[in-house]
Parts: sequence; C-alpha cells; structure tokens
Amino acid sequence: MELRDAIIREYKHETDMNLRDYHKRAYRVVLRLLTAGLLEKSKDISEFARYKKTPLFVASVFQQRVTVDRGPKQPKQPKQVEHGALILPVNDPCIRDELDQLVKTYQVDLLSSIGESEEYLRLHQTYPQLKAKLEPHYLKSRDVSSKILGKIRAIESVLAGMLKDPVL
Repeated sequence: MELRDAIIREYKHETDMNLRDYHKRAYRVVLRLLTAGLLEKSKDISEFARYKKTPLFVASVFQQRVTVDRGPKQPKQPKQVEHGALILPVNDPCIRDELDQLVKTYQVDLLSSIGESEEYLRLHQTYPQLKAKLEPHYLKSRDVSSKILGKIRAIESVLAGMLKDPVL
C-alpha cells in the first residue's frame, strides 16, 4: 500500500494515467525490487501478495530521482523517401536508444504478464473449484505474454539489423 501511494504521489502530474496504470507501474517497481533482491515475497497464503524488505533493502541508500525536461520531441527529418517509405538515418543514436528503452519496457511488461499467469496457475492448484473462473484469465494473460514477446523479438531483430547494415 505504501509503495502504491508513493507511486501515485510521484506521478500525479501525469493526468493521462488512471488507477490501473498506477497499479501496473507499482507492480513493475515491485518486480524490479524483487529482481534486485531488495524485496522478498511473503510465504503466507493470502488473497493478495505481500512483500517484505530484505536486509539489503534496509542497507541500501536511495537517491532522489532527478528528472530532466527535454522539451517537446522534435520529429525526425527523413533522410530520403524510397517507394513512399521514410528512411531515417540508422546511425542515429536516438533511434537505438528509443528502441532499447522500448524493449526494456516490454520486458518488464512481459515479466508482469508471466507473473500474472503463474499466479493464476498457483490459484488453480490451491483452489481447484475456481478453475472455471480462473482459466479465462490465465489464457488471456498467456496470450498477452505471447504478444509482448513478439514485440520484443521484432524490435530486437530491427536492432540487430541496424548493427549489421548501415541502412535499414
């Protein structure tokens, strides 16, 4: 609850976020903290997942996030037009950085979706009588995982092509 409230305070200036977006962002933060070993999932079986701070979390020194206002993004000028398609300069580091950041975002979403699928499986094992209610949710989260994985693979293949060829 404290983490969710802190995220809402942090991003309250973003008016396009709804409550679901806040929850997604909080879950992504929890996943990052779990991966880093700063949180651990409680062993108790309850309706909602609970997390505890690890000694590493207590010993960690966190810094205030600094945001830099880069101003509005300027549209990139096309290098040339070939058969109606715009060709941007491939050696532009901004493109690579944006694609790398997009892959990282999708990877976090993928972990979230996989975690959701695993939780539905755990709930099914714990409460087999809920199979009819849990199965559609499980299948949907598995489908979402597949779509996100496809997006990651597509972007990674574009990035690999950018490294090989001077022009995409």
